[in-house]
Amino acid sequence: MKRIPIMLILLLFFSCAKKEAKKENFQPTILLKEITKNEKVNKIIWDFRLTNIEINRSGKQNKEYEIFRNNLTEKELIQITECEVPLLRCIAFKTLVERHYINIRKIFNRHINDYALVKGHYYDVLLSEPVKIFMLNQLSPFSNSKFKFSKKEFRKMQDEYYNK
Repeated sequence: MKRIPIMLILLLFFSCAKKEAKKENFQPTILLKEITKNEKVNKIIWDFRLTNIEINRSGKQNKEYEIFRNNLTEKELIQITECEVPLLRCIAFKTLVERHYINIRKIFNRHINDYALVKGHYYDVLLSEPVKIFMLNQLSPFSNSKFKFSKKEFRKMQDEYYNK
């Protein structure tokens, strides 16, 4: 008789543990090779990746970034935010932020559990951070985005994101 309550407690414990485990890391939904079947997109991404192994946070971007930003459509950029290459996900997101894409927060929320690391340099300092933190910073209260977070929202999200 004593075993039944113990079994129920164990069952409850394991079912709660499974619910926590369901918060999975970001999983890409489209492979880059599918995105790059379009020859124009393939050339732009290939040229960009040859010269950009990290994100430049310090000043003017290079010409390959300018081509990437100016020649890809919103639809193509949204697809790239779903590919398996973290650097491309971040740059596509950054471009959408710069274009004031109306559903940018929806894309941001999709990456809440995107822990893949991206490297970036700020002058002589090399930084490494998860994609989700890079994306959060693109929507900081000090950004030029129309859809940036308020200071209160941003602080709350920083507390949550940096402690996960």
